Amino acid sequence: MDRDVREARDKAVDALAAAIGFWGIDPLEARIWGFLFLSQAPLCLTGLAEALNADAQAVETKLNLLKRLGAIKKAAGEPGQDMCFEAEADFFQILQTVLKERREKEMGAALQEICDQRAYVEYKYEENSDPELKFMADRLEKLEGFIHLIDRAMFGLKTFAGIRGIFRR
Repeated sequence: MDRDVREARDKAVDALAAAIGFWGIDPLEARIWGFLFLSQAPLCLTGLAEALNADAQAVETKLNLLKRLGAIKKAAGEPGQDMCFEAEADFFQILQTVLKERREKEMGAALQEICDQRAYVEYKYEENSDPELKFMADRLEKLEGFIHLIDRAMFGLKTFAGIRGIFRR
């Protein structure tokens, strides 16, 4: 690969990292995935660390995370090499896996806490009929409903999964 093409690839990988950083994806994770996505052949840990000018231990940690999220998968490499990887090219599959994990980890915990606090505030309102508690319980109920709506909307993306074949190549 000549220098100009390598430079174009590197700029595209950096742009990808910046763009998906908006969604809370770590820049190194994005760069690793982008580099693998633009690589025709699987790449191994050492080669990735060198190509990305990154610490091998940090790259290995991110590879494990990306593998768990379904964004990359193990691939056969040359005998005697480190474990090699390739990018998952099904964007919808990656998105669904990431959203599911984040939902279970973050949204689920937040929603449970809101539900628990609403139940407590309603209980306290039944005890002493304080209008402030009724107001708070109503607001928590609205917040709970809004979070459920967002949750359903995010997973409504599965409806569009049928068009994902357009993006596979």
